[in-house]
Amino acid sequence: MNSDEGTLLIAGVSMMENTIDYYQDIKNQLAEYLLYKKTPITVIFELTYFNSSTAKQFIQLLSKLEDSEKEHKVVWKYPTSHSVMLDRGRELEILVDVPFEYVAI
Repeated sequence: MNSDEGTLLIAGVSMMENTIDYYQDIKNQLAEYLLYKKTPITVIFELTYFNSSTAKQFIQLLSKLEDSEKEHKVVWKYPTSHSVMLDRGRELEILVDVPFEYVAI
């Protein structure tokens, strides 16, 4: 998380079993940012794979943005050759009221 730039980057592969503990610190940092910073945040996802327990954590994380009055957004970067990751982003977008921007890389 880069609070000076107003960005949170989640990248790589997320398939650990204990996602609750792993993402708790990130969710806490985001909650603090939303409480004290006046500028919106951009959450950037650049993943090649994530499991269902990770998806639950992403929903919780993005739900924090819904509760804020700022104009936050999500940038969902996905490999051009990996349409499944594009679909996974669209599935998340349906579940939260935060604008998504899709970027093929």
